[in-house]
Amino acid sequence: MKLPRKRIRLILSLLIAMVIVSGAIYAGYRSLPKDDSDLQPLTMAVESKPFEINIQAGGELQSSESVTISVPIVPVRRLHIAWVIPDGQRVNKGDVLVEFDPTEIDLKVLEHRSDLERARQRLSKGEMASDVDKADVVKDKKIAELELQKISEFLPTDEQIYARREIIEGQLDKEYTEKKIVFADARLELKGKVYSLEEAILLLERSQADTKINQAEQALASLKLLSPASGIVVYNTQGFFFGGSNLMPGRVVYVGMPLFNLVNPEKMEAQCYVLEKDAGELRADQSVTVTLDPFPGVEFTGKVKRIDKLARPIDRDSPVKYFQTTVALDTTDKELMKPGVKLKARIKAGQMDSVIAVPRSALVKKESGFIAFVQNGPGRFEPVAVSLGQGNLAQVVVTEGLKPGQVIALNPPDIKRRDASETEDEKSG
Repeated sequence: MKLPRKRIRLILSLLIAMVIVSGAIYAGYRSLPKDDSDLQPLTMAVESKPFEINIQAGGELQSSESVTISVPIVPVRRLHIAWVIPDGQRVNKGDVLVEFDPTEIDLKVLEHRSDLERARQRLSKGEMASDVDKADVVKDKKIAELELQKISEFLPTDEQIYARREIIEGQLDKEYTEKKIVFADARLELKGKVYSLEEAILLLERSQADTKINQAEQALASLKLLSPASGIVVYNTQGFFFGGSNLMPGRVVYVGMPLFNLVNPEKMEAQCYVLEKDAGELRADQSVTVTLDPFPGVEFTGKVKRIDKLARPIDRDSPVKYFQTTVALDTTDKELMKPGVKLKARIKAGQMDSVIAVPRSALVKKESGFIAFVQNGPGRFEPVAVSLGQGNLAQVVVTEGLKPGQVIALNPPDIKRRDASETEDEKSG
């Protein structure tokens, strides 16, 4: 069935009208600006006003009164933890903090007792040997004395009765026997001296073994560490900056090694970490405002108490360094402040009475320095080179280039598109 000609013409007319309207809409869309903010950026009037230089820092609360609990000095190199109090536990004076396994010291006691028994046996053996040697020397001396007595009684002296040779031999026998007696006395004296020296050495060894046994037995009593005062147990913070530790039963610890801190929760201070690049104006006694992460609406005041002399990284593999800064707080809120609570600090590093400060977003970095866009007509902005002074994370002081009363763009125009449009205008011209 064929359609009437009028209906066909009507359909064709509608199609043509739709194409014309679509083309008009597309042309209008292409004529609209791509980014309205490029043509009409946000602006701000430049004015001279006071400016406060603040240093931002993060950190955590810690007690200003702290006692380090360490492994006791015992006559062994290492110990094993048998039981340890949990982190964050509140304790009273005299409560048990740590108990160590006594196995290592028990083995040392057995070793020292063995040394003591060995010294006693050697001393007894030396006494018996000395007595036997002395008895032999005394026997030889007695025999020599009897021989001398016999020789003296029958010594040939009359030259008319005895030959000259017999007289000389008798005299030699007598002298030899006398020397044997003298030698025996010398041996007795020497034996006494040698034995006295050996005895002194053995007595010293026995005394040392006794002393070590006493020390080990006293160390057994120190394997249970008691709290020297009331407070809260705080384990060392994990990380390279602090050298943290995990304490649990079975862990090996070494003599003198710090285990944890016992802190006084009624006197708190803030431990902050200031970036090395921001620490140029950091000084002691500067005012600080602290906010705790769990309670962002509450502020506490204080002053910089101490600044580390060297910047160090918090993480072992991080190249970023921080100055550890201690802040003394004016007040301690026992309900809100606990050791280890994270915080943010704002350190007031300086105050300028009348300067021009602009947001950092209003500045553009070029190869020659920084520029700001100053309004010189409706919708028109001119780039102006500026010199910068001190600032913070949000604002910076402009020392040269701007004057009070000027209007600058807070979100500078797209420089690349602007430069491209200028280039196209030059080509078309």
